[in-house]
Amino acid sequence: MLPLWRDKYCVALCPDQLVAIRCARGLRGSVDFKISETLAPLPGEPAWAAAAEALGRFLAAPEAGAGNLSIVLSNHFVRYMLVPWSAQIASVEEFRNYAAAAFEEVYGEAAAEWEVCFSPERAGLPRLAAAVDRALLESVRAAAGRSRLRLQSVQPYLMAAYNRVGQLRPERDFVFMLVEADRVCILIAEGRTWRQVSAVTAPADPAALVALLEREIRLAGLQGEAAPPVFVHASQRPGLTLPPFQGKAPQVLELKALAGLSPITGAAYAMAATMV
Repeated sequence: MLPLWRDKYCVALCPDQLVAIRCARGLRGSVDFKISETLAPLPGEPAWAAAAEALGRFLAAPEAGAGNLSIVLSNHFVRYMLVPWSAQIASVEEFRNYAAAAFEEVYGEAAAEWEVCFSPERAGLPRLAAAVDRALLESVRAAAGRSRLRLQSVQPYLMAAYNRVGQLRPERDFVFMLVEADRVCILIAEGRTWRQVSAVTAPADPAALVALLEREIRLAGLQGEAAPPVFVHASQRPGLTLPPFQGKAPQVLELKALAGLSPITGAAYAMAATMV
């Protein structure tokens, strides 16, 4: 079967839920199946354990047929870091080891159990790196291996969302804010070069979100006469409106609507939809 005609399953794993959609392949793919499961993480277990178990149940269910599988991981499961360029690095694998060492320097011995990926910037520029528990990725791969689905991609939510809604921004200086239900990531660029990344608990109050945004911009050294444009993606908090920041309203970036998902239910599946 040609890849064009394979169904595509997109799954989002979060501490408190699993959501999945299936897009029927063809010239006009549309969502023809969706499922959501609320999870209750158990004390003493890793934050991702309940989500990994739910993925195994879903992939073993009759609803999960043949096709391709893409998975997006909540930012709760991911640590981010900007890793500076080194002219002494000669290969992708060397940079991976270099980034892993950077995580270990900050987080200690625990980082030895993490798997690292990074953005493909050109030589001379810092790269956005992400670290995920290796045991989580092994659980995901094992569950996919027992199913009829072909695992194509596992991505952190920040990278998946930016690639889907923010990558084509023309501005050289900008801020990308990704808001989950209770997690916020802020990615700052200057001259189209990554300057800072942070991931913290998301305050519920929109004014507090803007205060957090202002602090991160100040820490990045971009607090000048004119603030850089701010772009916000907050699909898990539909209707979120942020007050103006230095006289400018942050611009909300929305996913393109998918056929088969109504505007009312679409927000619940938006994280999974970043992988379509």
